[in-house]
Amino acid sequence: MRFLIAFALLGCALASEEAFFGFTTQFGKSYRNAGEMMKRQAIFAANYENMLEHNRRFAAGEETWSQKMHEDMDLAAHEFVAKKAGGLPHYDAETVFTNTLDERIEMALAAQGERAKDFSWVTSGKVSSVKDQGQCGSCAAFAAMGAIESCTAISAGKMANDLSEQHILDCAYNHVVNDASGSWGAYGCDGAWPQAYIDWITGENTYLQEESGYPYTSGRSGDVGACNPSSSNYNKDFMVSGMQNKWFTDEDDMEGLITMNPIITAVQVTNGWGGYNGGILDASDCCNAATDSSCVYNLNHAVLVVGYGSNYWLVKNSWGTRWGENGFFKIKRGTGHCGIGSLHQTVPYCG
Repeated sequence: MRFLIAFALLGCALASEEAFFGFTTQFGKSYRNAGEMMKRQAIFAANYENMLEHNRRFAAGEETWSQKMHEDMDLAAHEFVAKKAGGLPHYDAETVFTNTLDERIEMALAAQGERAKDFSWVTSGKVSSVKDQGQCGSCAAFAAMGAIESCTAISAGKMANDLSEQHILDCAYNHVVNDASGSWGAYGCDGAWPQAYIDWITGENTYLQEESGYPYTSGRSGDVGACNPSSSNYNKDFMVSGMQNKWFTDEDDMEGLITMNPIITAVQVTNGWGGYNGGILDASDCCNAATDSSCVYNLNHAVLVVGYGSNYWLVKNSWGTRWGENGFFKIKRGTGHCGIGSLHQTVPYCG
């Protein structure tokens, strides 16, 4: 019996080793020395086995989502979260929150009729392409620009599909929203509140730059540069003229607001997110805002909610198209899972 157990363990180890070298080839991994490689291989082996076990449960109908191999499987849980999240500035129960309301959106919400059982801006062609924020804590810029790109398609009838995140990263750097708290700032790769970017755009009364003439570099350099827009590179088909932003919201609020525009909100990214492949994300290491009052203070990533079904929210992420369902994911609805929709809900108004 001991021989059979030892043989089975050896087989698992060999399978894991083969998977590791396949992983390093697929994702172009290299390590600075043998010690680092051994460390990463051990972390990978644990993550790989967790993925296999999760997918066994998924096949048995015990999980609502599946996992896949991904480029960060050689990172420990805290390393993954540090790399992929942390794009929101620090906040706690002492932080002052001030709503920003747009009368036009408030009137439209008040006039709403019966809500649809499911809804998607993607199927109506009003969601722009998925991008990759890279190593920069710029999720707020990507979520804000994605919301604005959708806003152009909804209000102006013409999608501005490729606006420049680098434009607002550079030019709105250190901008602080002028409200009672005085703390809603944009700090480049060190994180930002998406509200600060939209506030800067409306305050400057500015058009936005196209990606083609102001390309994204912060994903490579990890920093922002000097504000350097070109007069010939502005998209002049629309203007952002307002913002609707409410704090301490819930999922019922989100179902109403999303018919106006895709919604920028905050979530808690955990290690469980890394291997998301498809299905409805229900991560055991995420908090649930409906039952945990502290959940709202543990959110670390900005995303764009673009639709919903009876038991999920459809969300656009900024980790590239290799992650999730071509860069999108579904997340469990009804419990404030991973804090979605609980801290704030924000949409621009394009006039």
